Amino acid sequence: MNEQQYFLVRVKRTVGGSPYIDQSEVACRCGIHPELLDRFVRLGLIDYVERSTEGEVFFEPEVIPLIRRILRLRNELGVNYAGIGVILELMSRIELLEAQIRKLEQQLFSGD
Repeated sequence: MNEQQYFLVRVKRTVGGSPYIDQSEVACRCGIHPELLDRFVRLGLIDYVERSTEGEVFFEPEVIPLIRRILRLRNELGVNYAGIGVILELMSRIELLEAQIRKLEQQLFSGD
């Protein structure tokens, strides 16, 4: 029988209306210890968007798939953290170049 797990999500809304997720929630969603998130931040693999006056750290929701990608590279492929940083940077550059190619293709085929 499959067990379903439900989690309460604590979301903080800032003046701009952007939802941020606290460190413990991100750690819970990714199945890791919050200290590992601190390590990822110190290594420059992820960034937080806000720190409260109490020292609580908040992340954008988009960090969750990034952390899962980091964990996959580390656990399944055995890449060290320095290598993960290089891979993530290259993947980001590839995505940017692909977006530029799509934009140029649209301009070319639309006659602009």
